[in-house]
Amino acid sequence: MEIVRTQVLNATTPDGQAILRAVFCGQGGECVTVDMADADGSEELALNRARAILVQTATFGFALNEYDANSNGNFDEVAVTSVSDSSGDVYVFDYRDGDASLRIPPSRMPSFEAAKCEAIRCAVDLLVDLQPGTDDLTGWLVRLSDERGELLYTVNVHEAETARKAAQ
Repeated sequence: MEIVRTQVLNATTPDGQAILRAVFCGQGGECVTVDMADADGSEELALNRARAILVQTATFGFALNEYDANSNGNFDEVAVTSVSDSSGDVYVFDYRDGDASLRIPPSRMPSFEAAKCEAIRCAVDLLVDLQPGTDDLTGWLVRLSDERGELLYTVNVHEAETARKAAQ
């Protein structure tokens, strides 16, 4: 889909919670909508966050090629190419997926703090899927690296649980 128009709207969930709604519209009239909690922030930040969510959603659980589909998640090489500019830096998110991990394509974020907040938010979302007694409720949930692969930040289960409780 070739994006011809974007829009950020303030919206409300059926239970009255304020959200941001990012709408991406294509040439043929198709639109993709991303609803996000935490309605604070600029339009640019909202669009960047919505793009990151779309990338995460589009690639989560899907192999990029046959080699990845047949691997155990320990990929031989991940090549990241980008150039940093005034619109932010590139960050790479790894998500714990059972006993393996899932690395999504690089995301441009306006700042390290924005990337860190996104990592924490995603870790809180992953908590919902963890089952006491079945899943390992220790260790990391999300790892944040720079474009060279240097680990910058890790969100563990305890930190995600603390953030979830603080948000309630």
